[in-house]
Amino acid sequence: MSLIVNSLLFSLMILILMATPLWAEEPELVIHSVDFPPYEIENPGSDNLRGFDVEVVIEAFDRVNVEVEVNFLPWKRIVAMARAGTTLAMLSCEKTTERKEFIYYSNPISKATRTYVASAEYSGKTPYSMEDAHGAKILVISGYAAEDELKKANLKYEPVIDDMSALRILLSRDYDFFYSSREFVEYTARGQGIADKFQYFDTGKQVFFHLCFSKKWPNSKVLRDKFDKGLEEIQSDGTYDAIHAKYK
Repeated sequence: MSLIVNSLLFSLMILILMATPLWAEEPELVIHSVDFPPYEIENPGSDNLRGFDVEVVIEAFDRVNVEVEVNFLPWKRIVAMARAGTTLAMLSCEKTTERKEFIYYSNPISKATRTYVASAEYSGKTPYSMEDAHGAKILVISGYAAEDELKKANLKYEPVIDDMSALRILLSRDYDFFYSSREFVEYTARGQGIADKFQYFDTGKQVFFHLCFSKKWPNSKVLRDKFDKGLEEIQSDGTYDAIHAKYK
């Protein structure tokens, strides 16, 4: 009897192996970001817009048959994960001297205008460049590349944990400026119905955002190269511009 049972079990195993692919499907790759509209939007509204950088990244990877997902976490945690190799990539990030140690940068995926955001009631000195804000009370997000710029310029500032906190502090407390990206603040202020609460003093500096791959993630350089290929394709065929047009 046992021989018959064993024979039946062996036959069943053969049938299962024949019906199963010899390889398992690759697990979905996860990229991490913070809520930074219109680049990345953690909670899409009724329009289902997820952020143009999110859409660009997913579409570019799709062109090279790579499935990715974008999840949201605090920025400092994301940077620590990229350094340790526990996330594939950070979205969206700028080039810094420190990050070169643990990051492979993609080609640029978007850009931003550096600006000093002030409340509408501000009537002090107008900064025409970043350095013009010496002596002002400045907010900046801790861990962002903008913080490094203020450090290098020897400007005093108050680090803040996230962008929305900075905007709330700017409107409620005795600070002059929030050093940030104009595109983010304008988009966010419109969505919150507070566009008239702010004014902007552009510094003349434009920065570029990248998809930043952890050097410690397996095959991350290969994935970076695949992404760049997909990005070039969607930029060439008009898909990239079509994505951005939805956010204007």
